[in-house]
Amino acid sequence: MHLVAVISVAMISSVLAQDTALFLSGGSGVTGDSITSHVTLDSAVEVQGWSMGICHDTANLDVTAAQDGPTTMIINGGGPPDFNELNVLPDGVTVGVVISFVGSNALPSGTGYGLLDIDYQLTGVPAPRGFPIDATVSFCNTLGAPAVDVVIVSGGASLIPDQTNAFIQIIPPPDFCLDLSCEGGVTDSILTWNECTPFDYVLVHRDGDLIAMLDAGITEYVDAGLDPGTYTYALLGVVFPDPTSAPEVVSAICETQIIPITADGVVPTAGHYLGGTEVTVSGSGFMAASDTEVTIDGQILVDLVVLDDNTATGLVPVALNGIGVFDVRVVNSLGEATLVGAFTYGFIRGVVNGDSQLDIGDAMYLAYYLFVGGEAPDCLEAGEVNGDGMIDLADPIYLVTYLFRNGPMPLAPFPEAGLDPDAANGLGCDP
Repeated sequence: MHLVAVISVAMISSVLAQDTALFLSGGSGVTGDSITSHVTLDSAVEVQGWSMGICHDTANLDVTAAQDGPTTMIINGGGPPDFNELNVLPDGVTVGVVISFVGSNALPSGTGYGLLDIDYQLTGVPAPRGFPIDATVSFCNTLGAPAVDVVIVSGGASLIPDQTNAFIQIIPPPDFCLDLSCEGGVTDSILTWNECTPFDYVLVHRDGDLIAMLDAGITEYVDAGLDPGTYTYALLGVVFPDPTSAPEVVSAICETQIIPITADGVVPTAGHYLGGTEVTVSGSGFMAASDTEVTIDGQILVDLVVLDDNTATGLVPVALNGIGVFDVRVVNSLGEATLVGAFTYGFIRGVVNGDSQLDIGDAMYLAYYLFVGGEAPDCLEAGEVNGDGMIDLADPIYLVTYLFRNGPMPLAPFPEAGLDPDAANGLGCDP
C-alpha cells in the first residue's frame, strides 16, 4: 500500500516538473476591423485535456465568434474531443476539453498546437493623431460560475502552464496632412515636412516638373546646385489605405529664393575715419566663390580674411569720403549683398593729432595750433572738447585735466568713434 502511494506521488511529481505553455496571439487594425486571436500550446508532456478562460478589454473589443483550433478539430483519432464545452460570454470565452474519456487518444508532446480561435471586433476609437489603443487579451481564472481555471491535464494531474498574453492594437484613424517647410540658401533648397500619417511615397515637383519620388519614411529633401532665382515646390504625399482603395493624396506648396551671397551684419558698426578698426562681417555664401570681397564705402577691407562661409574679418581702410554713414557690401562672382548704411565713419572728440588715440599729444597739438601756428586739426569738431562751441585754451586744459587729474571726459562722441550729436551747431569735420 505504501509502495503504491510512493509510486503515485513520484509519477505526479514527474509530470509537474514538465513544461507546458499557452500563448495568445495579437494583431492590429482600425476601429471596426475583425482580428482573430489564436490560442496555441507548447507541451513537453502528453496532454489529455485542458480548460481555460480568456478575458478581453471589454471597453475596446467585442467577441464575435469562437471556434476550435485546427488541432482540437482532429485531436481524437481524427475527430473532435469526447467532451468540448465552449462558451462565449460578454467579457470573455471559456472552454473545457477532455480528449478521450477512455484514454484511447491523447495529444503527444510538441509545439504550436492550435487549440482555439477567437474573433474580436475592434470597437475602441483612438483620437485622431493620437496614440494607438492597446487592448489586452489574456488568460484568466475569473469567468464562469464556478470560475474556469487555466490548466493543462497530463498524467491525471492538473498543470498550471506558463501563460503569454497579447495586445490587439487599435490604430488611430488616418488623418492625412503634410506640414511643409522650405528654406533657400546659396545654391540649395532644403525641404522638410511632417506627416500626420506616414505616406507610402512622396513626389517632389519644382516649378511644375517632377524631380524626385521618395520612399516612405523620408521627411527631408535637398535640391542642390541651383542657379540664383525663385523656385516653387509642390509636394504630393500618397497613401494607400488598403490594397483595394484608391490612394489618398495630400499636397503642399512652398517657395524658396536662391541668393548666392547674403550679408547679415557688421560688428562694430562704427570706427575712426583714420581707419584701422577691426570689423567682422556675417552672412552666408562667402566661400561659394573664391573671389569674395568685403567693402566699406567702396574700399576693400585691409587684410581681409574669409574665415568660413558665414564670416569675414578685416581692418577698416582710411575714409575716402570723410565721416558719415556708408554701405557695407559683400561681393563675389556669384552675386553681391549690401548692408545699407551699416557702418559709420566718425571721429573721437579730443583726438586731433592723427593717431586715433587720445593722449597728451592731442593736448599739445591743440596748444601748438592755438599759439605756435601749428596745423589745424583735420576734424575741427574733434578739437572742441569742452562743448563751448569754440577751440581755445580751455580745450587743451580740459584734456590734460581729464588725462591726469580725473577730470570730466570729453563730450560725445567719446570714447568710441561716432558722429557729432549736434552737428548743425558744430565746427564741422571734413578730414
